[in-house]
Amino acid sequence: MENKTHYASAERSTTQQILDEYNIAGSQRIFTDIFGALTGIGAVIDKNRQVIYSNDEFLSLLGISSVELILGKRPGEVLSCPNAFKEEAGCGTSKACAYCGVVNTILESQDTGKKVTKEAQLTGRLNGRNMNWDLKVTSTPIVFNGETFYILFLQDISETKKRIALERIFFHDLLNSIGGLYGLLTVLKEETNPDQTRELINLSEETSRNIIEEILVQRQLRAAENGDLNVNIVLANSIELLDSVISKIGFHETGKEKRIMRSEDSANIDFETDKILLQRVLINLIKNALEETEISGTISTGVYFDRDEVTFWVKNKNVMPEEIQIQIFKRSFSTKGEGRGDGTYSIKLLTENYLKGNVSFVSTETEGTVFSVVLKTEFPSD
Repeated sequence: MENKTHYASAERSTTQQILDEYNIAGSQRIFTDIFGALTGIGAVIDKNRQVIYSNDEFLSLLGISSVELILGKRPGEVLSCPNAFKEEAGCGTSKACAYCGVVNTILESQDTGKKVTKEAQLTGRLNGRNMNWDLKVTSTPIVFNGETFYILFLQDISETKKRIALERIFFHDLLNSIGGLYGLLTVLKEETNPDQTRELINLSEETSRNIIEEILVQRQLRAAENGDLNVNIVLANSIELLDSVISKIGFHETGKEKRIMRSEDSANIDFETDKILLQRVLINLIKNALEETEISGTISTGVYFDRDEVTFWVKNKNVMPEEIQIQIFKRSFSTKGEGRGDGTYSIKLLTENYLKGNVSFVSTETEGTVFSVVLKTEFPSD
């Protein structure tokens, strides 16, 4: 029975074909010397997008010593991209693969017979950790023994993209906030009405708090990406934690003239977690829901407990288009414009890499959009 595909070809080379192609590539001494000397993550793939050769940098990234361990796999399968396993035919065949820069670079190179370079965002898992890469991907056709193969190079440009995003988002938003604070203080100097003065002081305090919060968020996200974030496990109460988050959001711009309703049947349990990180996750979830909610609208949130898992959820009534659902956890992807996607990205990063939980969502006409954070419950020691 033929494997189905929603995007790229599902056809795969046989094991014998892969071995033959591997021997062809390995027999080209000039090629292997040059390929091995190039700086960057490199592999050679065949017409069915399967690996037949790689350089040492690729093997080092994967933590393996021999290319034979990845022969016949496609790039997303090698890097454990979750979309590579959604369909039986593997990498390139799911609906999400239509938005993958790696797959699209290869396909265009195959179609045109020319070198193609594109940028891509790739999520994978290495050594038990979720990884998120911004990549510059190049696919170059090369002919061995009358057969066309493709040299695939992946250059990690994550640091460059982070810097650009920081300059575009953080400094821009920070300058706007500081400009607003400066304006409030300028008016405050001239104000003589005590009631107006008090209101201006309150607004200035709120703006200052938001500036500090934004700085701390960016510092925390940077540490999380670098693997330098310390986890501090303490006792937490589910209701107290959720109510605290709701109260904080009430002071934020996104929460004004909108309502956050906590479910009355929310579970009231004590468990152990990193309260600061979990609060950050829940704040981002609720802020995202509020941003998709109209003025005077309502979102709902709550927590339930089932056996050894505690689940926090946030719901709004809107439905996300499929193309947004597919890309929602990518770094720098957002419905609010280019470079504005740190919210959902950081939710997944903090939950799965540090809180040892899972993040998921459903978005349908009947349910609206519901994000859930599921944590394995750790109860306090007696």
